[in-house]
Amino acid sequence: MNNEYLIRLIHEYNPQLAGRPIEVAEFRRDLYREIEPWIAKKQAIAIVGLRRTGKTTLMRQLMSGMEPGTLFFSFDEEETQKKEVLVFVIDYAINVVHATSIFLDEIHYVEDWEGVLKRYYDQKHCKFILSGSESLEISKAKATLAGRLVTFQLDILSFPEYLRLKGAAVPEAPDAVWDFVALERQYNTCLVQKEYYEHEFLEYLYKGAFPELVREDDSTVIRRYIADLVVRKIIYRDIPAIFDIRRRDLLYDLFRFACSTTSGLFDIQNLSRTLNASHETVTSYLFFIRTAFLIRVAEPYSRSPAKRMRRHKKVYVAHPSIACAVLGYDRTQLIEPVLGPYVETLFAGKFFWRDKEKNEVDVVVESPTLIPIEIKYQNRISPADTKSLRLFMKMHKVGKAVLITKNIFLRRSLDGNEILLIPAWFALLCHSWQSPATY
Repeated sequence: MNNEYLIRLIHEYNPQLAGRPIEVAEFRRDLYREIEPWIAKKQAIAIVGLRRTGKTTLMRQLMSGMEPGTLFFSFDEEETQKKEVLVFVIDYAINVVHATSIFLDEIHYVEDWEGVLKRYYDQKHCKFILSGSESLEISKAKATLAGRLVTFQLDILSFPEYLRLKGAAVPEAPDAVWDFVALERQYNTCLVQKEYYEHEFLEYLYKGAFPELVREDDSTVIRRYIADLVVRKIIYRDIPAIFDIRRRDLLYDLFRFACSTTSGLFDIQNLSRTLNASHETVTSYLFFIRTAFLIRVAEPYSRSPAKRMRRHKKVYVAHPSIACAVLGYDRTQLIEPVLGPYVETLFAGKFFWRDKEKNEVDVVVESPTLIPIEIKYQNRISPADTKSLRLFMKMHKVGKAVLITKNIFLRRSLDGNEILLIPAWFALLCHSWQSPATY
């Protein structure tokens, strides 16, 4: 590639080189505070996550808060995704700009980028801040950059982040989900705006994964944005750029199937027959979709890793809004039978529980203590709705559990155990049910 063109690109990406300020969004994701302490340390920082979740914006914000001596470059354009371009950009940053901190966006597109960075990291003592939309490529780099790279995952917007981005005040979360007194006090405070939170919860479910859609009301725009700028770019461009994909149509059909069956058990053999593809192809394609952050997979809870491997798993789309866009759902189609699996998707974790009699607990959280969570997005809760929770609690000697409801908040004692019934909107508002963002 022509070096003059690259120099022009570098200066377009870096207005500070011409004395102009770096324009950044005022709203900051929660992850910003987690990354900030690592800026002063020598380790390289990698930010990974789904497309359009704000990785580039976060990098710009980190960059604007640093001392002079920074440089940014993006490898999102196909013609720049070459090793020699990466080398030129780093050399230019060090020798011409005298940058001490170099921000490299969408670095995963460049072959052997980790080897290049290792050399400059060791010899030039540069600070690198990276981003990528492909978790596998970043994870593989850890072997080459052992001890030199700390990785953070920028997830989809949380419900509190979604509300803050809309300008709403978000109450401070209680320290522990089991502190019912604190939860009740917080719930009573939120009751004044209960209808607002309930409405925004459904809006969050329909469009809340992506910052640029928070203030968008047009359903057609929302669906096109997610389907075209996120899903199709990942399926037809990002994944094939890294992996050998012979059937992109199958890749898309597989993801569409995941959208239509989110929160459900899946069997590779049945999927293979349904999609008329080999077991190996379906397994590989599921793995590719997962590493691109489009789906999450939960394993059946067991203390035996071998048992977890043998049993059927659950697949979840990354966020309900993505499924709505891919399946073409309008807001009016989000009736209660449809909402149940989507609400469960918002709480999905690493594990669920299911016994031989098909009794099932939707989510099992291991840390800090074992927490079984059942999702019943409805206004009435019968004893039958708590059966699986009670069985799990008895089997695993757990004294407390959570039942996510549509509109019920109370503490119920059953068989000497305690079950907290919490409305979905309030549960997401006051507690993070996802795994930690750093790995």
